[in-house]
Amino acid sequence: METTAAGALRAPLILFGAFDRHNLGDLLLGRIAAALAARLLPGREVRFAGLASRDLRADGGARVQALAELARDWHPVHREGAPAWPPASPPALLQVGGEILGCGAWEAAVMLLDTTGAAHAIALHDRDPSAREAWARGVLGSARGLPYLAPHAALPPGTRIVHTGIGGVGFASLPAARRAEALTELHTAARVQVRDRCTRDALAAAGLDAELVPDPAVLVERLLGAEVTRSAATGEIAVLRARFPRGYVAVQLAAESGDDATLATLADELAATARDRGLSIVLFCAGRAPWHDDPEVLERLRRRLPDPKSAVVAESRHVLDLCALIASAALCCASSLHARIVADAFARPAISIACGTAQAAKLRAWLDSWHSPRRHHLAAPGNLRTLAHSVLSEAPSERGAHAARLADLAEAAARSAFAQLFDPLEPEDKTP
Repeated sequence: METTAAGALRAPLILFGAFDRHNLGDLLLGRIAAALAARLLPGREVRFAGLASRDLRADGGARVQALAELARDWHPVHREGAPAWPPASPPALLQVGGEILGCGAWEAAVMLLDTTGAAHAIALHDRDPSAREAWARGVLGSARGLPYLAPHAALPPGTRIVHTGIGGVGFASLPAARRAEALTELHTAARVQVRDRCTRDALAAAGLDAELVPDPAVLVERLLGAEVTRSAATGEIAVLRARFPRGYVAVQLAAESGDDATLATLADELAATARDRGLSIVLFCAGRAPWHDDPEVLERLRRRLPDPKSAVVAESRHVLDLCALIASAALCCASSLHARIVADAFARPAISIACGTAQAAKLRAWLDSWHSPRRHHLAAPGNLRTLAHSVLSEAPSERGAHAARLADLAEAAARSAFAQLFDPLEPEDKTP
């Protein structure tokens, strides 16, 4: 930490989120938050915090420190005779998006494991709620029911917390204790911004007014467009563009939808859609953390295509490569919310695949909040080909105008959120 003119340690900005596991949305939200911090709080040190210490820089993420460890930086232990610890300015914490009001301790703990560890934990505890909660408490070192919701009491006095772009479409159905936990934390925040009307209305019914703002990921083209363009021109994405010069359909599907019947239907529809337009098919994983995507499911889908050689499963895990793959596609078909948001931000034709109850609920909440009904483009297996024809017939200018409008709203929301982080603002801060 740097020292201010008054001699106090100038606290860094803590970005807190699920940056400690591989998922397109979480890694992307971290990069966008860091880019915004560089613009709106120039010179301010930024640290990434999650539930566990991880280094995801190879995947385009960050070196992440456990929030509990970061909190201890402001609570040093003094030994008799040791020099006095310089007084530190209270930190500020930006809660960076995600469906944090719906991620319980069990889910959070499992998603921090590798594939083998997750399978073992699920086999041991999945059918015993009390055992799995006890196991999760041991893994996370916390008894909190919503571990990715920043705990105000665990941070030093004076800490300012702002929540931006968070979601919780299932908030109203949470157990009463979890709702109470969430409301207690949110009421202590300097600002609460949510990404969909469903979450806003549920919180309002519980007595908390939150601001409705677009998910910060809508800023990906505006803030990271140059980096995405460079990724598209190199490595695996450049190879795929050269291999499929007539273009490709980018396809992502959550592992939970990997049953044979769903894959058979999707394979037929994707093949017909690609054939209609002379396109190839590139399948990709938006997240490699447990309960996200599985390359093996995509490989099974590829093998069900009439011409498997006309399709490929992309290997790159890097967040910029994933964005470049989507941004370069003739059409994106995905169950991932953030794959859809990235496609829309780059004004690419996009269809959301409604597979799985929780994922479909997030998608519908987002689309209901920010898209007109005729632009929902939400498909279930069985009507994808018909919907694709409609989507591909849209005017590109309409998609571009919509992307710009959401980016403008998100940028204004970010300025408002960042202005709340340090109070009073230090002379070095240039936040509008």
